[in-house]
Amino acid sequence: MINKDTKVAVLGAGAMGCLFGGLLAEKGLNVTLIDVWQEHVDEINKKGLKMMGYGGDRTIKIKATTEPKTLDKVDAIIVMCKATALKTALTNSKNIIGDKTMLMSFQNGIGHEEIMQEIAGTDKVLGGSTTQAASVQGPGIIQNHASLPSWIGEYNGGATERVKDLAETFTAFGLETRTEENIKKRKWMKLFALTAIGPLSAIFDLHHTDLYISNKNQNMSRKLGKDIILETRNVAKADGVDVTEDECLEMFNRIVDSRQTNKSSMAFDVLKKRASEIDFISGAVSRIGKKHGVKTPLNDLMYSIIKIKEGMYV
Repeated sequence: MINKDTKVAVLGAGAMGCLFGGLLAEKGLNVTLIDVWQEHVDEINKKGLKMMGYGGDRTIKIKATTEPKTLDKVDAIIVMCKATALKTALTNSKNIIGDKTMLMSFQNGIGHEEIMQEIAGTDKVLGGSTTQAASVQGPGIIQNHASLPSWIGEYNGGATERVKDLAETFTAFGLETRTEENIKKRKWMKLFALTAIGPLSAIFDLHHTDLYISNKNQNMSRKLGKDIILETRNVAKADGVDVTEDECLEMFNRIVDSRQTNKSSMAFDVLKKRASEIDFISGAVSRIGKKHGVKTPLNDLMYSIIKIKEGMYV
């Protein structure tokens, strides 16, 4: 059932947070962006959010704040902040969590829900995943790269009425959202692509097309990407996620074949000397693999290289 009175907070108004929040607000849903970047928030409040790229360039009126403690309780919280900032950001926003508030993370990697459950309570946390892509062009300005679906579901499995209602509402207000019975599997399916694309894009400072298509040694880069993904699949299977080889390569092939000329978010983190989400991507695969006795030499290597890069500035 569509609920036009749904109040939404987006925790983390980076590229993806602004994309999700902007699309929903554009169609009239009550949305507030929360972020610590004061200049960005000020520009959005003064001039609106400028969205460029897919769907046409336009300016969207939307509320933004750096002070979540000034807000009332909301019905849904879309978590889009960096994984490294999740605990602090959510703790500072506890006042907007009501008895029936639903939280869902669309962040890259796995392991966020456990942190969210610790702070908000197990019953309030859904699982989420998205294939959308966006980038920040400057304060108050983002680039939308495509129109692709997102998924939500009960974190421990199933698509309850609250999940169906929220997905229907989001879709009606411009953010295509599908219900997912097995959201953990969906998150792993995205993680497969992230383990190959994120670190390699960051290590070589290349966008996806230069890395996997126009590169003279594309056979080598594609094989390396596939090998990383198949190693990650071994860990997923050990962790109880039944996924075929075709399934685990699906998103990787889709991203590569789309000839995207944007770099991974991890590449931008390294370029801008920020802490990356490697602990929730390759690092998570390594940790879970170790728990199940599955060796992960390629993910271990990706993790080590990114950590060495971060060691120069973090």
